[in-house]
Amino acid sequence: MSSSASLSPEIAAQDKGPSIVVVSCVVTSITTLFVAARLYVRGVIQRKLQLDDALIVISLICGWLTVAFAVASVASGNGKHIAVLNAEQISGAVLWTMVGFVPGVLSFSIPKLAAIYLLTRLLEPSKRHRTLLWTMGVLCVLILTGCIAILFGQCTPSRAQWDLTITEKTCINPYILVDYSIFAGAFSGALDLYLALYPAIVLFSLQLNKKKKIALSAALGLGSVACIVAIYKTTRIPGLASSDFTYDTSDLTIWTCVEGGSVIIATCIPVLRPLVEVIFGRRVLGSSGDRKYYKNYGTSRSATKDEMELSSRKRRVKGPYDLETNIDVAAKDGSQEEILPRDGDPSAKRADGIVRTQEVTIDYGDDKGSTDGLKKYENWNR
Repeated sequence: MSSSASLSPEIAAQDKGPSIVVVSCVVTSITTLFVAARLYVRGVIQRKLQLDDALIVISLICGWLTVAFAVASVASGNGKHIAVLNAEQISGAVLWTMVGFVPGVLSFSIPKLAAIYLLTRLLEPSKRHRTLLWTMGVLCVLILTGCIAILFGQCTPSRAQWDLTITEKTCINPYILVDYSIFAGAFSGALDLYLALYPAIVLFSLQLNKKKKIALSAALGLGSVACIVAIYKTTRIPGLASSDFTYDTSDLTIWTCVEGGSVIIATCIPVLRPLVEVIFGRRVLGSSGDRKYYKNYGTSRSATKDEMELSSRKRRVKGPYDLETNIDVAAKDGSQEEILPRDGDPSAKRADGIVRTQEVTIDYGDDKGSTDGLKKYENWNR
């Protein structure tokens, strides 16, 4: 530890501790409101919780653990220049900062799995694409977990990083951790961007009106915000190798918490449509209103999994999420949408999710042509 006399009074007085506490508490509190709203929609309105809800709750718990450790680190002196701290303060600040990175990393890596679960259930990608999505998600979690492993394993013994009484230690080059963490952060941001663009590409390939395309793409593509946060956070990572650890890692602590909150919120928003429509009493993404619709929304427990109906004329796909669209390829106006069941049709039922109706016309020629014509429709969902 260098003497505080080497610092000017202005620099010695710098303290990012209050910013760490305020930003972390505010962001995580806002995130908690979104998670509570999500659980209300799933548990009360729809009465059916899903695996992604559990993942989001775990992520939120990790977020609050990050806040708790951040507060503990600030109480020990984190946010101040290391030169103005005594040995006990340095030990506490370094220890709690390092421990806080563990739930911090999990708070923005686990929600990616929840987002993938949502998209695969909603958009029904091909088996190959579904495998690719889950592979990228699990790989991202493992890569980010590697940051934690290197952080605590870069010195032998590990506690020598915060216990200043240990003088005999062996440490690797700190920039190994920095370089790996930048790579992990870039991979995380790239996955956020991919998960944001994927639903937009699918939705814009349908013949929906432009307003609905934009609204649904925005709701499902908010991960792009998390991508921006992840990119900026990577610029703060070199602080891990700084000799002024307690001051230079302050921004990294803040943006780790912000990234976790942004990913969780982005994953919650697509699920909140029923609550928004209950509050405003109208179909936000639809063409007509029906306030009474949500009084009994999701009360039926019969649709516990995706249902698929295939006939010679129609194929109907019901997903578990409330992004209800009835698509009619043969509509006269060229549009592929019908938001609500047709008036006066008592047999029409509301779906739990996207409903796609595709009209298929097959011309029968000779036997060979007939067989070839049928084959291309057998796996139309792939």
